[in-house]
Amino acid sequence: MSSLAERLREAMDIAGVKQVELARAAGIKPPSVADWLNGKTKNIRGANLVSVAQLLNVSEAWLADGTLPRERKLDSDWPFPRIPKQRYYALSEAQRAGIEDWVARQIDAYEDQPIVKSGKAERAA
Repeated sequence: MSSLAERLREAMDIAGVKQVELARAAGIKPPSVADWLNGKTKNIRGANLVSVAQLLNVSEAWLADGTLPRERKLDSDWPFPRIPKQRYYALSEAQRAGIEDWVARQIDAYEDQPIVKSGKAERAA
């Protein structure tokens, strides 16, 4: 079985992700990522595990302990098919919060706009 450091390096190489991007995605400092990569830290848990797995497009279970499958299942909840999730999760928490605020304002604005379905205008619910 491979170590966390080995799995992490493998996933980073495949995804073309750098240490600083992992740190940004997890909201931690680069020395903490260095500890993951040099084996000083033996595991990643919680929100850090989820953020890093999403950025690297691998399953949390595989990253945490090598449980197969390695591949991340497609997330049918992701509402932006033209925007890769890893790009979003590479942003800082503050940047993601800003985007979410902007999307919320856009949704609020569109709720009062007519929705066009089958050539017939309807009001949004």
